[in-house]
Amino acid sequence: MTRTVSAAIIEDPTADGFTVTELDVDDPKPGEVRVEIHHAGACHTDWHAVKGDLPAGRYPVVGGHEGAGVVSAVGDGVDTVEVGDRVLTLWIPSCGTCDLCLQGYQNLCVEQESTYASTLPDGTCRFHRDGEDVGQFLLLGTFAEEIVVPEAAVVPIPDELPTDLASIIGCGVVTGFGSAASRADIEPNDTAVVVGAGNVGLNAIQGAAHAGAGQIVAVDPVASKRDTAETFGASHTVDPTTTDVAETVTALTDGTGADATIFCVGVGDGDLIGDAYDTLGPRGELVVTATAPDDSIAVNPVDLITTEKEIKGCLYGGASPRRTALRLIDAYLDDRYLLDELVTSQYDLGEINEAYDALLDGEDIHSVISVSTGD
Repeated sequence: MTRTVSAAIIEDPTADGFTVTELDVDDPKPGEVRVEIHHAGACHTDWHAVKGDLPAGRYPVVGGHEGAGVVSAVGDGVDTVEVGDRVLTLWIPSCGTCDLCLQGYQNLCVEQESTYASTLPDGTCRFHRDGEDVGQFLLLGTFAEEIVVPEAAVVPIPDELPTDLASIIGCGVVTGFGSAASRADIEPNDTAVVVGAGNVGLNAIQGAAHAGAGQIVAVDPVASKRDTAETFGASHTVDPTTTDVAETVTALTDGTGADATIFCVGVGDGDLIGDAYDTLGPRGELVVTATAPDDSIAVNPVDLITTEKEIKGCLYGGASPRRTALRLIDAYLDDRYLLDELVTSQYDLGEINEAYDALLDGEDIHSVISVSTGD
């Protein structure tokens, strides 16, 4: 039996923002769950789908890929969650049986094609409007009062974790933390540089600290973000519009350069990635998490060879999103990880475009959308 829900959608690739409308949502099929979304994170990645930097696999599409709420229905065969369970969402529901999953790289599961197609794994949609299928961005579409997703796309959360904080864990927190703590090879007393002190960057700073970095240099042109970076563990901050970042890092490391640089800007480009590469010392590594529309990176290949530097991509924290999320929930509940400080504003679903205006203007680090009634 279909249900009618409010949702914020991207109508087509030329849209200027989100449109709040009513959609029909199907009941879950076998192996699927329906989740009443209480809160959703307003992540920059969803704006990439609006602007075309990361096109959705189909349009119209429900935005949102960070969320948390309560399971409201389950399909046949579901045995890891039941109605009433509080959960957060993950946008790559790993199969658990392919070689990459068995090696611990569930973020690279071979069965993730549907994530980028904005459909469920069977290639179909659960949202409809006037008989037309409506996609779910990055498999989820959490800017809707209720969603239907695979069982593997939800993670039960403890009662002590507020749903608004849980809603931001499933992408930016996991991605930022993992980019430093899992994908980068940071060792105790290393120097780590984090370029971009937004949501992903602040979590990368925390990840570098958890990995034991001795110096953490945060790079951002916005003064308030640099100040916030210090709260999250940065030992030094740099304004790239007034200071040569590579020279500053070289001075801080007695001429050596960074051991690891994490590139976390909202929208990157080849030149900015090249600038980040220039902060590295010999055998240093550049970890790139940001979307960049350019098809080339400004790096000197001779320098790459003679210094044995590395450039690494990083998808979803470079490891198991589920394990990382559970690890960070435990750390937060033990007062070893900052989450409250990441959420600077909350908005209702009807204010979603205002939320993105504030994010793009640098007023918010990360905002949360109150989607439906809940805690």
